[in-house]
Amino acid sequence: MQKFVDRAGRIWIVDIDNTTLRRVKTLTGVHLLEAIDGDLITRLSTDPLLLGDVLFAICKPQADQQQITDEAFGEGLAGNSIDDATGALLEALINYFPESRRRLLRKAAEKQKLIESRGINAIEKRLDDPNLVDKLVEDLERKLAVPTLSDSSSDSPASSESIQAP
Repeated sequence: MQKFVDRAGRIWIVDIDNTTLRRVKTLTGVHLLEAIDGDLITRLSTDPLLLGDVLFAICKPQADQQQITDEAFGEGLAGNSIDDATGALLEALINYFPESRRRLLRKAAEKQKLIESRGINAIEKRLDDPNLVDKLVEDLERKLAVPTLSDSSSDSPASSESIQAP
């Protein structure tokens, strides 16, 4: 069993079995077994709202016991608790499966982490570019430039002098 602590200091146990899978599908429409073949791991890792819905469905018996609503549960998911909850969910999901599939899921989860890490590094590198602001302002000025007469001579309406009266 995996666990995470939300930002309210509440400890949540993330354990997945067949009953949990049914509950998650009923409450969220998410079929957790799609994590093997589909993009569910990516979706859960990149969509905190989907993650929150799935986690609440998993933890619903605990939330009911503590009289914690879906909204209160969601309020506890912010900042580092999102990363901790994601990790707990992925580990619990991996542990649900038999060893043969567990290896595949673990590899998929590791690849997802690598993709996220490389993506963040690429974005940080771009943001650290000392010329970034100048490049963006130049691009914006180019897009907002007012066309001159020579740029739009064919599009401009005829002047009143060139229109002949009947």
